[in-house]
Amino acid sequence: MEMILIPTVIAATIGCFMGGASLAVPRWGASVVRLQADPRWKGGWSEFRASYGGAFLLGHAAILLTFFMRSQAGSAALMGTGFAMGAFWIGMALGRVVSMVADNQQHETRTGYNLAAVGFETIMGLALWSPFLGHIAS
Repeated sequence: MEMILIPTVIAATIGCFMGGASLAVPRWGASVVRLQADPRWKGGWSEFRASYGGAFLLGHAAILLTFFMRSQAGSAALMGTGFAMGAFWIGMALGRVVSMVADNQQHETRTGYNLAAVGFETIMGLALWSPFLGHIAS
């Protein structure tokens, strides 16, 4: 395996684990993102299985599938799936940073948890971008 692909495979595996865990045990996913279903609206609990479970699991599984099929799919497929999910993670980090700046006074968003999450999300995004970053660097 090319060294540049190792971070992508590790990050995609972590994302699959997080998605699978949230799909199987939505209370775990809810606790990670520190949210809960609104009791005023029926069916809200399924959002944890859908968004933090199924979407995370299959989005990251697509990266692993293109990795294992890269001889047939080509490196562009791996770059594309990795870039899309990497943008997803970087977008979460960006949104969290904006919240830490814009919302802190009213909602106390500048926390150690959010700072650590920005770091984790950025690392996951960059790891998933590694095939693309390696391609443009060469």
